[in-house]
Amino acid sequence: MLKIADICHALEEFAPKSLAAPWDNPGLLLGDAGAECASVMVALDLTDSVLRQAEQAGCGLIITHHPFIFAAQKQVLAGRYEGDMILALAQKKMAAVACHTNWDNALGGINYTLAEALGLQNITPICTPQEDEILLLCGEFPSALSAADLTKTVCAALGLPVLRAAGLDDNKTYRKLAVCGGAGMDFWPKAAAAGCDALLSADPKHHEGFQAAHADFALLDGTHFATEVIGIRRLGRILQQKLPDLTVHFADEQDAWQFRDKEGRKY
Repeated sequence: MLKIADICHALEEFAPKSLAAPWDNPGLLLGDAGAECASVMVALDLTDSVLRQAEQAGCGLIITHHPFIFAAQKQVLAGRYEGDMILALAQKKMAAVACHTNWDNALGGINYTLAEALGLQNITPICTPQEDEILLLCGEFPSALSAADLTKTVCAALGLPVLRAAGLDDNKTYRKLAVCGGAGMDFWPKAAAAGCDALLSADPKHHEGFQAAHADFALLDGTHFATEVIGIRRLGRILQQKLPDLTVHFADEQDAWQFRDKEGRKY
């Protein structure tokens, strides 16, 4: 039977930790690398729901995009997120691995998955992990899109009910799009300098919106969850191909941030 170390080795082949940002914490976060493991759960985040699903599926390992441990833990206490996750994993004898910025920055990883899901062509890097600790990609739609069609394209690709945008102009068309899964809005000046018409990313700050609009550049907030969850699922599919004897499960997840209308109803 496969061991957790074998799974980590397979992940290293296509999402090497050498690609991770210096501040990141990818790799085996908790568990015994020598333990046998027949099935894994793949998820964007480690949550109570993901833990329950992994236990029900008999998984020995949970692979997430976001590391549930970032900072050093001086205490492991119940009632705190990190403490509850550590205690639960230990009690259930499950291990946890994160593939974060190493998967963001990998060929075929989070950002390439996002670009391809949008149907972009001629995908090239604007900046690389070696330069900026992040992979920012640029691609072109087969033909220029109106603001309305661009919105529809993004919502359809990411499964969004609505799209928040800054600087999106109904009188313009959009052909060249930069993409960065997760929190990459602060890279919009690089995207604009590369000749892009807009940037699709997430977690924008207030001032970034009006600054980009002033520069006649559009920012599209695809949400952190939606811009990355499709990429972590691709990681699971690649892992399954590399290790045919491993059973890969995909967590049923929802974005913690919900869209609600003025009546309080979920979109």
